[in-house]
Amino acid sequence: MSKTITALSPTDQYSALRLLRFLLRSPARLEGEEGRRLLSGEEGGTIACDEPVLQQLLKAGLVKVTRDKITLELTGRDLLKKLKKAAEAKQSQEPVVQTAGENIRSRSVNNAESPLAMLYRKNKQTGRRFLSDDEFHAGERLRADFTRGNMMPRISANWDASVAGRARGERGGAAELSDHALDCRDRVNKALIAVGPELSGILLDICCFLKGLELVERERSWPARSGKMMLKTALSILHRHYNAGRLPEGGALPATYHWGVPDYRPSL
Repeated sequence: MSKTITALSPTDQYSALRLLRFLLRSPARLEGEEGRRLLSGEEGGTIACDEPVLQQLLKAGLVKVTRDKITLELTGRDLLKKLKKAAEAKQSQEPVVQTAGENIRSRSVNNAESPLAMLYRKNKQTGRRFLSDDEFHAGERLRADFTRGNMMPRISANWDASVAGRARGERGGAAELSDHALDCRDRVNKALIAVGPELSGILLDICCFLKGLELVERERSWPARSGKMMLKTALSILHRHYNAGRLPEGGALPATYHWGVPDYRPSL
């Protein structure tokens, strides 16, 4: 990391990296008075930045200001690339333990690919997670079924299985999928139906297609930071779907209450 960034306090480091990532998308218009500046991106979005942090980035040559326009310099882009590679190398083989009933298995997951992993991390200031364990594992379960069911759309030609190479009458398409893949597809479809059409789209975008929250909000014209609550609600419903019919941890069914006077039962 740049010496200029490491010299800042933890709060200012977060603000500086946030500003650099914001400028990575597009240049921004610099507004506001001295002390607290506002950056309005050309592709939408506005963030605030303290003047001392901005001056440190200018001094280090990470950003450049021309009149009222601020842009990201090549040194700033190189710094973000180095940080991204370091984060991917650290998290690419992070072990994740999943519990399903009494069976516990460990697997390696590239958490840098999953937007859910970012929301599942503990907040450094509060020590709390935005997503609960149940919500996170429900999203990862949907993603696993989506991947194993080969539901990701193909973006290139399939040269291994050309139409011309198939004999007449030979099965193709879904008939070539294994029973396991078909079961995964069936579970995904049932989960999306249970969540409903209003929230199933954000589950597909973030859990399966691995889109970022900001991108989903722009595509759907949602207010900033509203996608987090929509996602949390969808994951909560998804968790209830996956655990429907299961007994609570105590093993006893909840008490059933009803209305009735003492002699409401007919006498025999």
